[in-house]
Parts: sequence; C-alpha cells; structure tokens
Amino acid sequence: MSNYAERANDIVKAVHVLRQHGMAVGFPMQTADGEIIFPVGKDFTLTADQILELLELGELHAEGVRRSVEARVAAPMRRQPASSLPDAATRP
Repeated sequence: MSNYAERANDIVKAVHVLRQHGMAVGFPMQTADGEIIFPVGKDFTLTADQILELLELGELHAEGVRRSVEARVAAPMRRQPASSLPDAATRP
C-alpha cells in the first residue's frame, strides 16, 4: 500500500476492533522503507497492510492474527528448496 493517509480511517477502525477483542496494540512505527507497523499482543508485529487485510477477511481477532503470522513465517520456508538448506552435519 503506497498511501496510508487514504486508508487512515480504516486503520484506526481495525486497531479499535483488535482492542475490542482484547488484544494490546501499540503505537504505530514507521520502518526505514516507509512501511507502517504495529506491535500487536505480546509476540507479534503487523504491518498496516496486514491489519487491513485481516479486517477485510473478517479475521481481525487473536486467532486470525496468529494464523496470519504463522502463515507468513512458514511461507518463505516452503518456497526454499530443500537442496539449498545447509546440511546440519556440515555446520561448524
């Protein structure tokens, strides 16, 4: 998402929904490349785009956040061919 200002009201609404579901949402921060991120719960950081996507999917609750984060963490691992992973026996 290139223009967060256009979606500011949606982002505010999404943060309120998360809080209504009992999730702690911290103040937004901006990364060096301009992406807006939010600390969510004790263990997660979500981008504004991820929060908006969850809002649109009706998954803006603790379980939806957890599933989304787990899916994003697992996705790069699935894309990497097993042959490119270092063998444990060759590690120092």
